[in-house]
Amino acid sequence: MNDEQLEFNLLVQLDDDWITLWEFMYYTIQSRGPSTTAEQTATVIRSLVESGLMTLGALASNDVGWEEWDVDLDEAMRRIADGYDGEVGYLSAPDRTALMDSEVIRACITEKGERRLAELEARGFTFEGSSGLV
Repeated sequence: MNDEQLEFNLLVQLDDDWITLWEFMYYTIQSRGPSTTAEQTATVIRSLVESGLMTLGALASNDVGWEEWDVDLDEAMRRIADGYDGEVGYLSAPDRTALMDSEVIRACITEKGERRLAELEARGFTFEGSSGLV
């Protein structure tokens, strides 16, 4: 990922709680502009996982907590695109606002992600909050 501010904003959110697909889209759109596509957001998600900064999963089946997916990255990205466990993916969403309620994924920060966040904070990065984008 080339955009360290976007990376920082996402890691801050991951450090606070799990992030949904919509939250990834929201911060990617905020960083890269309103024409940002879900496919471009998926590239950001893949990059963070490949870098070891986060893992992917979903709400636990009992709706309490979070469960990491025990699948390879390609399968995880397919689930995000096509939908999973009754939740809409970005390819089946009629528009990107339909993803606001989707629980297709929840991402979780890793120890490596926490170290990267601390590194970026030490370099002076600060969170750039919401600007009302949809």
